[in-house]
Amino acid sequence: MEELDLRSARIEKLKKLKALGIDPYPASYQKKQTIVEALKSEGKIVKTSGRIFSLRTHGNIAFADLKDETGKIQIFFQKKLLGDEQYKVINLLDIGDFIGVEGKVVKTIAGEISIAPTSFVLLTKSILPLPSEWFGLKDTEARYRKRYLDLLLNLEIRKRFNIRTKLVSGIREYLDKIGFWEVETPTLQPLYGGANAKPFKTHVNALDQDVYLRIADELYLKRLIVGGYEKVYEICKDFRNEGIDHAHFPEFTMIEWYEAYADYQRVMDVAEGLFKHLAKKIYGHTVLDVKNKKTDIGNKWPRIEMSVILKEKLGLDIGKETEESLIRYAKEKCPDIQLAGGETKGQLIFAIFEHKIPKLLHEPTWIIDYPEDVSPLSKSHRSKKGWVERFEGYIGGKEICDGWSELTDPQIQRDRFTRDTKIARTDKETAQQIDEDFLTAMEYGVPPLGGIGIGIDRLTMFFTNTWAIKEVILFPTLRTELNMKQQSSLLKKALKKDREKGLDSISKQVKMTRKEAYSLLTKYISSKNLIKHCLACEATMKGIYKHLHANDFSETSEKQWVITGLLHDIDYELAQKEKKLDRHGLLIFEKDPNIIPEPIAHAIKAHNYSNTRVEPVTDMDWAISCCDQLTGIIVAAALIHKDRKLGSIDTKFVMKRFNTPSFARGANRETIKLCEKKLGIPLTQFVEITLTSMQGISQELGL
Repeated sequence: MEELDLRSARIEKLKKLKALGIDPYPASYQKKQTIVEALKSEGKIVKTSGRIFSLRTHGNIAFADLKDETGKIQIFFQKKLLGDEQYKVINLLDIGDFIGVEGKVVKTIAGEISIAPTSFVLLTKSILPLPSEWFGLKDTEARYRKRYLDLLLNLEIRKRFNIRTKLVSGIREYLDKIGFWEVETPTLQPLYGGANAKPFKTHVNALDQDVYLRIADELYLKRLIVGGYEKVYEICKDFRNEGIDHAHFPEFTMIEWYEAYADYQRVMDVAEGLFKHLAKKIYGHTVLDVKNKKTDIGNKWPRIEMSVILKEKLGLDIGKETEESLIRYAKEKCPDIQLAGGETKGQLIFAIFEHKIPKLLHEPTWIIDYPEDVSPLSKSHRSKKGWVERFEGYIGGKEICDGWSELTDPQIQRDRFTRDTKIARTDKETAQQIDEDFLTAMEYGVPPLGGIGIGIDRLTMFFTNTWAIKEVILFPTLRTELNMKQQSSLLKKALKKDREKGLDSISKQVKMTRKEAYSLLTKYISSKNLIKHCLACEATMKGIYKHLHANDFSETSEKQWVITGLLHDIDYELAQKEKKLDRHGLLIFEKDPNIIPEPIAHAIKAHNYSNTRVEPVTDMDWAISCCDQLTGIIVAAALIHKDRKLGSIDTKFVMKRFNTPSFARGANRETIKLCEKKLGIPLTQFVEITLTSMQGISQELGL
């Protein structure tokens, strides 16, 4: 039965309940025991409530599974205990309804602890049915949009957010114990500051004044230090109008704290202690799983100067390098760095570090002493000219926190603010603003000071070993579904019109050649590995098309599939540079709407459906979505083989890795499995087609 039919059936039951004089939505219920408490009360009378998760009737008896937030218990309805009239009401109940029950806790013949109610009451009649196989769907976007169902049906998701709550309470517990005051500062600010970021802007009608949503609370917390507080912290929402990727989100939660008379060494000590405290509070030990590796955060974290690690890992002697030599290095070794032109030496050092070093830092590590040019709020290093006393904490290749010895000289701070507004950057709006009110506060005197900021979202990612920020935000902001529906509707209409004209597809309008497509690809993509991935998808799309159209082969249509495979990731590097991976598949068309013809353009947008919300419609759309994920698994499988060659592995070898979730865990296996439902190709056969297609160009792929 379709969802709409089920909804109609439940509404009919709702009418019958009301006709019987039963209020399907009472105001309250006196719950005396949780379900966990009821499970421990055999032989006693209990009164509890929860949601029905299963319901089975057998003549004069019925069984239901009832859940609350503490656990699940079986309800053993018996006509002899309830009486005829109330027992009939069971037929008007459904999975998803809330009920309250009162009765004795017994053990059934099967040995299961159950409640045998002498009465029950309907607390809420659900109108929509719960998904029967929510995890079988595993639609990531649906999970984010309907997080309430995700929490209800996926226990691991609930546990993850419980850990987040414990982290926040653990931070408060730790800082309160060592004498910090928790405070609140403005979300709406007349001037933004405390970080280099692009703000959100709004208007206060009552004041007739434009204001900004805070990008950080640093400058207000420092004002409190001027006001006499010595240890302050705030846990709050910050807003930065920038890109979305696995580690960044425009709305995020931060903890910042500031301690008078402390320098950056002291702040690192406190922060390291906090991490160890949280690990013990949540897990009882300090050995954590971090990206498939056991990591002990209980040891002393090394403190490594940025200049030292750049020399050790990259061979760059910062003291001898010039701006010119660093620009050459960046262009040759870090082609994805977006240079605006006119960068200072300090900016170049930081950019190279940021692109090359973090991924090498799996164990807990402090990187200390940063270039002055990228740290306008940090105190100058006491012994190294041109550097500041700043640190960042890294674990699992990700930055977890950022802090420094705070600048307390108001004249130097004014000069730093001024310089920061003038130095080269791709977006001038991200510069620190000259905050006269803050500078005035500083002139009244600021004691020596140390501070830090830690992203609560990233902290949760680390402590739950979940390396996607949307997975640790309860309700991440998403693009409205209207755009997706509009775009898919337009394509469906175009396809229908095309079929009415007797065309095999609208691909006959595609005039782009493969040579032109490859030239376009290399114009936008510089990474050799990414180009190889696109070639692998091109070959696979060709193989899938031949399989699906053995009896109605068309060179024009085949060309369309091939070009789709080649160009599907054309704006990936652009999305990385602009930190807009959520726009991957759309960015290229925002730059030039006509750069790639339809329906190839639609397939490119749809292959990143979970972010773009452009719905896959055609076989070609689904094929690129599936093979885009699978080619990565096959490459990874080849690389772990002793020969490291595609020709040395077979379908069985790949399937074994496919069925190991921890292997190439970044690949979305549920998307790949859609080959069966959407393309009618069994999974094993789809793997075989993809592998064979890639083996045919193994030399080009370097495998």
